[in-house]
Amino acid sequence: MRDPRIRDAQRRAKALLHRCGVRAPEHVVVEAFAARLGVELVEAPLDGATAQLVRIGARTVIFVAERVTDPAARRFSIAHELGHLLLEHPSRAPDELCRPFGSGPRVLHDRDYEAEANAFASELLMPSELLLRACEVSPVDLQVPRRIARDYHVSILASARRFTELASERCAAVFSARREVKWFAPSATFTRDIARGKRLDSASLAFDYFATGAIPDEPQPVPADAWLETSAEVEIVEHSIFSAELGTVLSMLWIPERSAPRLGML
Repeated sequence: MRDPRIRDAQRRAKALLHRCGVRAPEHVVVEAFAARLGVELVEAPLDGATAQLVRIGARTVIFVAERVTDPAARRFSIAHELGHLLLEHPSRAPDELCRPFGSGPRVLHDRDYEAEANAFASELLMPSELLLRACEVSPVDLQVPRRIARDYHVSILASARRFTELASERCAAVFSARREVKWFAPSATFTRDIARGKRLDSASLAFDYFATGAIPDEPQPVPADAWLETSAEVEIVEHSIFSAELGTVLSMLWIPERSAPRLGML
């Protein structure tokens, strides 16, 4: 069951969207949300963090790192910090801003503040009310995440994760670098695990990128055991794209209905 604090973060984001009258993608303007909350946005030479929420007396400021020039990264960073604000998370002191991120004293707690702020930012920038219908597609590939990234001005990584959160199909986004899995984001109905750190199988399309430097930009069937621990001789569908600049691969996996019972996904 999803952490109730994650659900609360999403509810807070929905409340802000409602308060700001968001009814279409063009209404999702993170600077307008900040202004509505009385938050100043200031560019600064931050070391480590991409953005940082700071309270200075009666002022609330989000400092955004000058080095963040990608609009999608900037939008998500600001939305993330707004999440920290509305969820009443502890913020750093002004004199910590010039220190490398993480160098200050740690506060022990039993909450994952970053996950909560990420959930808030995801709902704020990619509202479920506007996206649920678009995510009800079959078969599944990366085309809908690409449209979400374009229409909502977010990264393809953020949109792929958001798609799997909202989709009812058995699917999962997997991000790989250096021939191993860095993160895995399944839909609620994708009930198998792909471990972080798992080495890519040579039968996967993602592996092909690291072996050859190129992969076709289209969904293709691959053996299920290229990604899952299984002895079932069935196929799943993989659509992978790569970033030559970063040396990474994003894969969308989909389990067709005919393969699901053999993989224990009913």
